[in-house]
Formats: sequence, C-alpha cells, structure tokens
Amino acid sequence: MSNPTSSFGWQMPTSSDLVTDLPADFEVFGQAVDTTLADLKGGTTGQILAKNSNTDMDFVWTAPTTGDITAVTAGTGISGGGTSGDVTITNSMATAITTNGDLIYGTGSGTFTRRGIGSTGQILTVSGGVPTWATPAGGGKVLQVVFASTSTVVTSSSNSYSNTGLSATITPSSTSSKVLVLVSHNGNRASTSSRFLSLKLMRNGGQIQLIDDTSVNNGGGQLRGSSSTNYLDSPATTSATTYTTQFCSKSNEASVSVQYNEYDGSTSSITLLEIGA
Repeated sequence: MSNPTSSFGWQMPTSSDLVTDLPADFEVFGQAVDTTLADLKGGTTGQILAKNSNTDMDFVWTAPTTGDITAVTAGTGISGGGTSGDVTITNSMATAITTNGDLIYGTGSGTFTRRGIGSTGQILTVSGGVPTWATPAGGGKVLQVVFASTSTVVTSSSNSYSNTGLSATITPSSTSSKVLVLVSHNGNRASTSSRFLSLKLMRNGGQIQLIDDTSVNNGGGQLRGSSSTNYLDSPATTSATTYTTQFCSKSNEASVSVQYNEYDGSTSSITLLEIGA
C-alpha cells in the first residue's frame, strides 16, 4: 500500500498487493479522497467557491463580496449589457449620428436626439426651445463683390445690338440673394446731329434693362460722355450668372463708339454685389 499520489499523497494499492488486501487498500484510498474533497461539497444558490487558507484543497463556499461583477447594466446614453458570457455595451449617442456634421442635443432628462447639418450660409439658432439651423436674420448684407472693366474701344454704325466688351460673372450663394448691378459706360457718337447711341444691360444673354436710348441734337457737333445705371436683379439661382452690356447706333449712317475718348482713353466698368435676402 506504499504508492502515494504525487499531488495529494493518497495511498494507492501497489502491484505486489495480494488480492485479499485490495478491499482494505481501496477503503484507505477512498477515505483519503473523501477527506481531501470534503470542502468542495455543498454550497447554496448564488454562493461562490473561495480559498479558506493557503492549505491545499482548503476551500469554502461564500456569498459574493462587494465589487464582484454579477451583471452589466446599461445606463443613460448606453445600450446593451447582460449577466453572463461576453457582454457588449454601446454608446447610443454615437449610433444616433448618421451623417457628417450631425449634432446631438438633449430633449429632456436623460434623453437626446439628432440635429442634421444645415446648409451653406446658415447659422445655428434656437426656435421653439430647440437648436435649429436658419438663414441669418437681417437681409441686405453684401455677401460678395465682383468688379470688371475694359478700355478697349468698340465701334459700330449698325442699328443691331452687339457686345461692348464689358462683362462680369457672379455665382450667388443662395437663390434668395439679389444682385445689385452698377454700370458706368463711356462713349462717343459721330459729328452728326439727331443721332442715337443706345445701351442695354443683359443677364445671360437676355435684356433686363435699357440703359440709354437718347437722341441728342447739338447742331452736328461731336458728342462724348458717359452713361451709368444701377439695377437690382433677382436671378433666383446659385449658378454662375454673367452680366454684359450691348450697344448700337439708331441710324445706320452714324458711327458710335464705347470706351472712347479722343484725348486720353476711356474705361467702362461694371460692379456686381450679391445682397443677402
């Protein structure tokens, strides 16, 4: 019977034991095992097995102490949880975000919702007690300015309109914006009395205003001077919009010119101002 186990020293029968000794030998072995494992027996629902001392196989059943995790419960702003196995929790605010630029704002005690991103030019304000994207109040602000000029002389004796060479393009930031057009045109008509120099303002090739269509009778002398206008346009677009001027002579035999000065040259100009609604 001198055949102890390596870990616990339980006495085991040896190969030389007589058959008649085996019942007694197994009784000794069984009692040793039963004594060693006695502390593992029993316990009640909810208890856990813990070490009672540093002695081998000295365990005790006990109730969980404070700090032991028995469940994961999702709190405010968190979803998921569980009591066993792999437990997953999720940031609910993060899952509420669906689009680049989204904002999250509170809707009450422990609740929240998503506010989608606004559009270009809008500001974040409060309406009805909640954050809201809105167009800035107080219209009339100058949002952009485009300027162009030309000093290239263009001459015509035709009564059909043609381009003066003065042109400027603006791209409104909103369909509700207006465009204030300021034009200053210099020109000349030949030394012929009762002749017309006519100018008109165009938007994308269509007339929007007649600038000057005046007959001047000065006894046949040459006429040099300027015409100017201001026009508040409503293009209702966010596409590139081109403003030009055209001119003509109202008598085929009379020559008229724009951007002309006999002595020191002349420049015509156009200024476009986008005015916020």
